Amino acid sequence: MSPSASISPAHQLLLELQWSDEPTLDNFEPGANAMALQALRALLAGDGAAGRALYLWGGAASGKTHLLRAACAAMQAQGQPAWLLGPHSPPSHWPALEQIARAGAHALLAVDDAQDCNDWQQDWLFGLYNAARQVGCGFLAAADRAPAELALREDLRTRMAWGLGLRLQPLDDAAKQRVLARIAAAHGLQLREELSRYILDHHARDMASLVELLRRLDAFALRHGRAASIPLLKAMLNETAADSGALPRPCPAQP
Repeated sequence: MSPSASISPAHQLLLELQWSDEPTLDNFEPGANAMALQALRALLAGDGAAGRALYLWGGAASGKTHLLRAACAAMQAQGQPAWLLGPHSPPSHWPALEQIARAGAHALLAVDDAQDCNDWQQDWLFGLYNAARQVGCGFLAAADRAPAELALREDLRTRMAWGLGLRLQPLDDAAKQRVLARIAAAHGLQLREELSRYILDHHARDMASLVELLRRLDAFALRHGRAASIPLLKAMLNETAADSGALPRPCPAQP
């Protein structure tokens, strides 16, 4: 990183965009979820046999959304249809049954946060699932609990359990450090092991918050022409607290 006295708004926006990496199968850190990643790759490379379905479930930040977005992007990159649906998808984003039938086996229907689908979405999804199964279209679903525990209409809940179901485990600290090191290296930020360990020990532990903290630290280091370090991180957090009028919280003593 080259020293700079300040960062212009345009440069700051560029930094933010550069840190917003799109999820891919290659940049997914499997940790204990190697089997799920393998199953998803097999689903995408399937021969179109009827019943080609995968159900992933796990808590927040377990990687569900990353895998669904990455799977749809992989299909679209090959020129094949892929729909990513969820509780917040408006009706105009939901495909008609005829679209699934026309797409055939070389397509993917994915639904995220299935546990939160409302009544009309459940009705629509039930029809889409049946259409996908009939033509061999790939079906990928994710939720925060096992299929049998979903508060959905019974026939839809049963269909969610027809394919392979796998539980996603959250990343352990070693896996999170690997992710942080990879992301930092990709953006030219030198992240020493003691700094990544300090971040994990003293700050929010979900990956979205951790990556955002790295992005802010990179911009702060660039602005001050200094290498990323624990003292620089503390200085950044103190400055942020001062700007917001909040009193900085004392950092726990390092072991």
